This record gives sequence, structure tokens and C-alpha cells, in this order.
Amino acid sequence: MNNLKIQIDTKEIEISATNKGTTEILTMQVKVSVEEDSFLHIGSSPSPLTEKKAAVFKVDRTPVIPASSFKGALRNQIELLLIRNLSELKTQFNLDDENKLKPCIPAPRPTKSEQELLNLGYRGSIMEGKKYTGHCEIQVDEDKIEIPDGLGICPVCYFMGATGIMGFLRFSNFYPHEGDWLVDQTNIRIDRKTGTAAPKAKVDGEQVKPGTIFHGTIEIINKTPQGFEFGNPRKIGNTIIDLWLEKWQESDTNKRKKLMIETLLFPAIYNIKFLGGQKSKGAGKVKVEIEG
Repeated sequence: MNNLKIQIDTKEIEISATNKGTTEILTMQVKVSVEEDSFLHIGSSPSPLTEKKAAVFKVDRTPVIPASSFKGALRNQIELLLIRNLSELKTQFNLDDENKLKPCIPAPRPTKSEQELLNLGYRGSIMEGKKYTGHCEIQVDEDKIEIPDGLGICPVCYFMGATGIMGFLRFSNFYPHEGDWLVDQTNIRIDRKTGTAAPKAKVDGEQVKPGTIFHGTIEIINKTPQGFEFGNPRKIGNTIIDLWLEKWQESDTNKRKKLMIETLLFPAIYNIKFLGGQKSKGAGKVKVEIEG
């Protein structure tokens, strides 16, 4: 298995290839920098050992960007990228139905606010007269495979995974360089009548300092023991589940991988500009880069 060279703007990045048991892996090193005019706050549950009610997420007392937070931000960016470039991608993947490219809302029962997104480019609840809940799911019975009617698994769930099947991406937690990362954060509610601090309205918390740099990895599962290969549509029994890749005319597997990474994955990674909470206070501005 060879390393994969990917072009992003004018920069060429080499993704290292390794074998982990019977699985082939492509590994990307990722850097997340907290912008100088911001701070980072990814919250955790209040600790019974301290009085801080707004502590940041930590592992062994070290602030960490959890894999789940980064994965959620990346998923959202891939969704937006698909919606924004739907017509162009429909032509690239040689599709007759753009609905196969639309991202799903990954929940069997979308909230009222999520249902409003169905008119903005997400998979809808009714398509071509067929009822569809809007999320990707595979149900395997002894004699048949059930997938979303006529659409298959959406491109986002191809990367991230869906109910009943794993995706092709795996994420690590992101850890900072050694150093002094945290500052205490105190919030006080002001009494609207007196203009002074309201009684018992003081909340102690933490912030990750501006300029803090985190490092982590994103792994692409290149080949699985089940015979699935990144860049190709997956088939279970006689059922193709990734219909958006079924008619792609590019036959070179390495070129398929490069195009998917350069067209969908890398731009979405670089489009992550915010992580965590307290954004109304200026928190969460980040710069995300793939390291060569």
C-alpha cells in the first residue's frame, strides 16, 4: 500500500499509509489553533471535587478537543459543502438524481427546527411519492438488505457512518502542546434594577487560552476486512448501498480516492472555523490545517 499525495490549493500533502492488522489505514495529521482574538470552551460536566460549574473538557487534567466535537463540526461542513455544490457534484459523479447526493439529517425523528432544513437541501420526508424519514439506516434481515428508498447511504454517512454500518473515517482526541493552557473564567449576572451583581449569581469556569495549538489525527479506513474499499461503493449481498458512487465513470481507484479527499474531505476540514460553546462571547474561533 502506497502513501497518497493530495493537492490542496498550491500545497501538496502526503497522507501516510499503514496496515493495522487486517485493515489498511490512511492517516492525516491535523492541527487546530485557537485564534488570538478568541478562546476555546468545550464544556464538561461540573466536577464534584471543585466549585467550577463551567469547566472545560479535560483528560488527566489536560484540556482536550474531544473527537466527537471535531467529528460533529466536520460533518456539518461536509453537509454544507454538498448542498452548496450540488449541481457540480451531480455532474462529477454522473448522477441522474441529485437527491442521492443530499445529506441526511442523522436522526429517525428530526426536531421541529431540523424539519425546516428539508427545504434547504437536506433529504426530505417525502421524495417521489415515497415516505422517507430523512436519516440513513441499514437493516439487514436474513433474506434482504433495506436501505433508504432509491437513494442509498448519503455521502456524509459514507464518511461518518450510519445506523447499521460504519463509515470510513476515525478520529482521535486533540491534545495541546505542553504549556499553561487554562485561565479561570468568572461570569456574574447583573441585577437589572440595581445595576450590581445579583445575589448568588456568580459562576466560576475555565477558558483555553488564545494561541493554544492542538494536534490530532483523522484516519481513513482504506480497506476493511469485509472487502470494502474507500472510494468505491459498498455492496452487501447483491445490494449496492452507496448509490451516489454507483455510476461514477472514473475507473482508477487511486484517482477516486484523491478526488473524494480533494473535493469533499479537505475543503470541509479547512472550512471548520468554530468549535465548542460560548460563541456569543467570542469563543471558539479556530484555524484547522492538515500537516504535511
